[in-house]
Parts: sequence; C-alpha cells; structure tokens
Amino acid sequence: MLMLPLPEDPAARSILLMHEAWHRIQAGIGLAATHADQDQLETEQGRTALRLELRALAAALEATSAEQRRQAIADAMTFRAWRHARFPQAAAAEDAMERHEGIAEYTGRILAQDDALQARLATHLRRGDAVTAYARSFAYYTGPAYGVLLDGAAPGWRSRWNRQDGLPGLLAAALGMQADAGDAAFRRAGARHGLAEVAAAEQARARHQAGVVAALRARLVDGPVLAVPVNGASFSFDPNRVTPLPPQGSVYGVIRAAAAWGVLEVRGDGLLSTDWKRLSVAHAGVRQTAAGWEGEGWVLTLAPGWALQPGARHGDWTLRRLE
Repeated sequence: MLMLPLPEDPAARSILLMHEAWHRIQAGIGLAATHADQDQLETEQGRTALRLELRALAAALEATSAEQRRQAIADAMTFRAWRHARFPQAAAAEDAMERHEGIAEYTGRILAQDDALQARLATHLRRGDAVTAYARSFAYYTGPAYGVLLDGAAPGWRSRWNRQDGLPGLLAAALGMQADAGDAAFRRAGARHGLAEVAAAEQARARHQAGVVAALRARLVDGPVLAVPVNGASFSFDPNRVTPLPPQGSVYGVIRAAAAWGVLEVRGDGLLSTDWKRLSVAHAGVRQTAAGWEGEGWVLTLAPGWALQPGARHGDWTLRRLE
C-alpha cells in the first residue's frame, strides 16, 4: 500500500513503487523484514561518522577516476569502522537494516532504469547529509550506494550473495580493503570530507537534543500513557522522524498502527517498544469522541467490541475486549 500523493517526478515515483514491491517478495528470497534499533545514530559520535560516510559515498559515485573512487570508498569504510569500534553492537544492526530497507531502495533505483542513476544517487546522499534523524532512515542512503558500488566492483554479486553478509563487507572484500578504525585514520579521512564542519554541527545538535530526549522521556516513559498492543499490527510511519529512546524503544513523530482493536494514528510522538509489541502515547488531555478517543497529537478509532481500561501503572490506560 502506498500513501497519496505519489511523487510527481517520474523517476522518484518509479523508485518508490519498485521499493515497496520488493518488500512484498523479500521473505521469499531469504531476506526477512527486520526492525533493528540504531541507538548509535542518535549520538554525536555516531551521527558524525555517518554523515562523513555519506559524503565519502557520494564522492565515490561522483569520482572521475578509479583511483579517486577507491580513495573515497576507503574513506567511507574508515568512518564506518571507526563508528563500529565505538559501538560494537552497531555493525550487526546496521547490516540488518541495510539488508531490509537498503536493498529495497537499491532495487527501486535499479529497476527504475534511470540513465542518471549514479548522479541522482550522489545527490540523494548529499541531501541525506542534512537529515535530522538517521535511526530509521540511514539505510535508504547507504544501502543503494553500497549496492551500486558493488555492481561496479563485483558484477554478479547478487547471485553469489549468501543473504547474511553486510554490503560494506562485500565491497571491502571485492576491493581487497581492510578498514582502519583508529583515530588518526579517521582524522585523515575526515579532512577530505569536512570533518571540522560536521563535528561542530553535531556538537551543537547534541546539546539541543539532550533537552528534546528528556522531554520525550518525561511524557512517554515517566508520565501517564495510553499503551496499545501492536504485535502483528500493520504500520506506516515517517522514517525521517524517529528518535531512539533506549532501552524502552524509539519515538516516532508520525506513525499509524492498525490491528484488531482499530487504528491509532499519531502525529505528535508515539513510543514504539523495542520488540514492536507496544505503542504508547501521552495520556494528557485525552477526550472521548464518537469514534473512539483523541489526545494531544493522536487519534484512536476503536473497532466494535473494544474499550479502554486502566493500565497496570496508576494513570496509564490500555485496551480490552468487551465481553
């Protein structure tokens, strides 16, 4: 299902259609859907390294010589290795999301048959450098970039792929590269891609974001909430508005969940648990409507036979099926 309006640009529309069509068949080709949290991409260090990686990947796609492309790819690998050395759990989580959303976006761009594929993808990566939240969106940038670079370095890689190895690892193996995760290598590579500018911007963002996260935690963890079960629900959400809130889960600025009990539409922050089994919204200001309930930034439409009941914690609410 695609939400209207569709992109007006024919290439963007084709990419979206093919991306979503791929999700329909991914399980059948050994690439099950995954929802790995990316807490490291909300940190100052994690974001700095990712933004530099996006810049290096764009430079690789725009390179006019094999030597320039190889250097840019090596820089991207350095930024990634440096990040994973500081967040050891991140390697598996990022690889998993790139196999899910990254391969979907890569497939969309390949099947769109865009004559300006590499140039358009480099522009996409440059835009990604300004994204405010990477926890759910990063693979839409890195996945297609590594896939297209693999097409050049190891033609036919898809038919040989075991569906488990990460795309950056496949590219490194194809080019015979060994990334250096040290600080000195990071600084040398960073000097080629604007490290000072990125680091300053991320320091400022980190100071601001500390207040944002504290406010979200006060509303959605410490304060009274309406929590609904969403195990097996159908979701739609904005991947560019996701803020990790470990260990409870991630806050989605826009998310819609549909299940047997009805539909919860959130336009003002909902906390989705790490296991994707519970969606919570702030209970403050809740009021009953003809179709269900409405709060600050959310609307709950209940299916027949369902009602609200007090939750386990004082002030919380949840759902129950009527007898």
